[in-house]
Amino acid sequence: RRLAPRMQEAKANSIPAQILSSEYVVNLINISAHPAGIEAPGLAVLHDISLTLGVNERVALIGASGAGKSTLVAVVAGELSARSGTVQVAPHSLLTQRTELFQDSLRDNLRLADPDADDARLWDVLQTAGLADDVADLSKGLDTRLGEGGLGLSGGQLRRLALARLLLRQVPLWLLDEPTEGLDPATARDVLQRLKMQATERAFLLATHVRREAELADRLVCLQHGRIVADVKRSDADFEGV
Repeated sequence: RRLAPRMQEAKANSIPAQILSSEYVVNLINISAHPAGIEAPGLAVLHDISLTLGVNERVALIGASGAGKSTLVAVVAGELSARSGTVQVAPHSLLTQRTELFQDSLRDNLRLADPDADDARLWDVLQTAGLADDVADLSKGLDTRLGEGGLGLSGGQLRRLALARLLLRQVPLWLLDEPTEGLDPATARDVLQRLKMQATERAFLLATHVRREAELADRLVCLQHGRIVADVKRSDADFEGV
């Protein structure tokens, strides 16, 4: 009952990817968004945001907590509808600091991203995500049933499982919202390195306040109070000062 109306609304508001210029995977024109407090806790108001993201471009959204980074990612992901402006986005996958899992087998939780994926493909993405050995050590392997919210796996294992699920979908754009938040430094570095290696043929939009995550980006977009106040490419002289 909760999901169906939102899915219908998202479908009605979606814009086919083919109307995008072939140069871009994201095109936002004069976007404003005003999240309702109880429906979108922690999200900020956005004012007149215009942003393009090129094919294979890596962009980090930076700024203080409450600046609007997660709100902007939510608009691009279609989880939040813009109140005004134009949103054009290519097919994408979303990775956040929350790993959404069902009380089901590890295999079926993975196959949410690709119902047709066979076991060989699942083991392949688990290997790439650095989780294959852990799953192989489980008594039932892919048939291991997870508890509610992924009970039975550690925080680092849950994030790697989310990464494996991200890798299952062949899309030109990744949306990453603080993907290593809450992980220990060693695990965070490893997850970021794996993201970097797998992102060579796709673009990503990364919301972060952590320098180690922002270092993956070719371009920094700084938000302040729901507005873009700086947009700097790595080749620019003032990149390091943002």
